[in-house]
Amino acid sequence: MKANELCNCFILRKGASKLTAIYDKALSSAGVRVTQYALLKYIYLLKSPNLNQLAAASNQNRSTLGRNIRILERMKLVSLNAGKDKREIEIILTEYGLNTLHKARKAWEVTQKIISSKLSKEKQQQLIELMNDIEAISL
Repeated sequence: MKANELCNCFILRKGASKLTAIYDKALSSAGVRVTQYALLKYIYLLKSPNLNQLAAASNQNRSTLGRNIRILERMKLVSLNAGKDKREIEIILTEYGLNTLHKARKAWEVTQKIISSKLSKEKQQQLIELMNDIEAISL
């Protein structure tokens, strides 16, 4: 196949799918997927954000994020409380959620080191630069 016949989107999604599967397998010991781990980490770092703050930080739309937060709530990883402004909901890590985050963090760190060892520092830097370039594309 010629280079101009390759689909950039397909290539990127294929690689992202592979990495997601690797991280999901590693994080299964903590009972979460990599997307859930990322949300727990943002909630922890933002110190009980509201949905708008979490959406901005995680670059997700509110409706998708809302569904994902409800899943975390059913899993007992977060609780939802009325914020200072009664129209906003504050997202709080439960004690179980914090323990799960710490357990997942350990599994994530091991996986991160393994992935990093498979890629050279140069390739990792190229990947970061490529993703930044892709994010900057506007049509």
